Amino acid sequence: MGGISVKFLIGAAAAACAIASAAPVAAATLVNGGFEDGPALNYGTYYRGPAAPDGWSRVAGYEAPDILDNAYTQTGAGLAQLLGAHGGSRYLDMNGASPSGGIYQDITGLTVGSVVTITYWVSQWAQNSAGTLTASLIGTDATAQVVDVPYSPGAQSAAWTQYSLSGVAQSDTVRIQFIGYSGSTSRGAPGLDDVALNVVSGAPEPAAWALMIAGFGLSGAALRRRQTRLA
Repeated sequence: MGGISVKFLIGAAAAACAIASAAPVAAATLVNGGFEDGPALNYGTYYRGPAAPDGWSRVAGYEAPDILDNAYTQTGAGLAQLLGAHGGSRYLDMNGASPSGGIYQDITGLTVGSVVTITYWVSQWAQNSAGTLTASLIGTDATAQVVDVPYSPGAQSAAWTQYSLSGVAQSDTVRIQFIGYSGSTSRGAPGLDDVALNVVSGAPEPAAWALMIAGFGLSGAALRRRQTRLA
């Protein structure tokens, strides 16, 4: 076997298995997590329905959240200076004209058993933005994560805070969903920005399987040749 030891071949096959078990799934992608793409602002510095941001869909029974630009301002005492986007120039006020709004995006091409993780940023983006934001990974074993943003009339706004939610995929498709609720038609809901996705495969991919099979095959051949020499 050209000096290649049986232990080396077996070790190589085991390493391939370990690498495959932590391989990212390239097919699973999130579109427009920063909400920078579409639709065009229809009120100068913000967009209000009926469409969701590009790549996202409106949750049935809820309004599409408002899409705010960094140039957006509110009238009234203490409301002119707003927090602005976490990244880029757009972010979401997680309700529309009603107290609640919701969006979702389906992620396909997953391997059952993959670990799906989303990170996202939440804020009190203005003095009158408050309520709850519920993040869900539908199609995994994860429990919905509820973020509470308190109503703080004395505060202009608050810093963006990052949250994370993980679950194990139960099928090849997982739905990422956000629902915001402000409790009042006169207040904005929590802000949402910069949603990111990470998927780690729970099973070897075809190339890794091929490497492992080749490694085990070479190991078997080496063992047979060794036994032949010893006979």
